Amino acid sequence: MPYQDPSSAHVHPSSTPARTEPQPVVVIPAVDLHLGTVTIMAKQGTERFRHENPGSIAHALAQAVQPTRWCGLSRTLTVTVAAAGRSQGLQRHFALRHEDPA
Repeated sequence: MPYQDPSSAHVHPSSTPARTEPQPVVVIPAVDLHLGTVTIMAKQGTERFRHENPGSIAHALAQAVQPTRWCGLSRTLTVTVAAAGRSQGLQRHFALRHEDPA
């Protein structure tokens, strides 16, 4: 009889939860050009982040052709902007970092 680990003897493969990546959520970010911050309001709460060039985010938001998406796990804001020859637009990704405490 082959060896069977006793701890896994009664585990059915379908009973283990599947690991899935969190799906990005649609958000409307608030960009403060003076402070260089981006505020994200989501179901999980409100968080404030920093970006080295908040003007580029504001410019992308002004050209957005699809809802802006936020992935909290990777702290990435995805803005889809209009682009010649791309009917679905071009995705621009902005990696944000947590705001340093004052």
